[in-house]
Amino acid sequence: MEAPNINSQLFYELGDIADNSVYMARTLSFLKNIKNSHGFYYTQLLEKLSDYQEYEYDWDGDGALPLDSQAVKNFKSVLKRCEDDALENWSIFPSANGTILFQYDKKKCGINIGKNDFSYYVIADGTVKGENSVPFSSEIVLECMKKLAE
Repeated sequence: MEAPNINSQLFYELGDIADNSVYMARTLSFLKNIKNSHGFYYTQLLEKLSDYQEYEYDWDGDGALPLDSQAVKNFKSVLKRCEDDALENWSIFPSANGTILFQYDKKKCGINIGKNDFSYYVIADGTVKGENSVPFSSEIVLECMKKLAE
């Protein structure tokens, strides 16, 4: 019984506003942005990425390259396809060769995203397993993330 009363009250309160097409267009745009926005972990990773993008040549004092712009685009394409809770235990770091290390915090493993390819590794029982120079595909990186997080 309470829901129809609340709906009636909401429509009554918004009546004058609803007649304003400019306001309604802005409201719809705002709601679409909320729907398309990502959560806390996504935002945290993008903030770190933004910080690392400011690094210039020799940022480590040993000749490290700045992040490659295509590696950044590749990383962002992976992030956009992730649910926020799937990003909870992942961290990023710049690599000296201009790639992005995407590391899973609960295990000794990670994914290194580059310009045209990526690599991944797992350290278990004192041995390193993984693969280098896998052609980049956000779908394959997502599959790799899921397997590493198991």
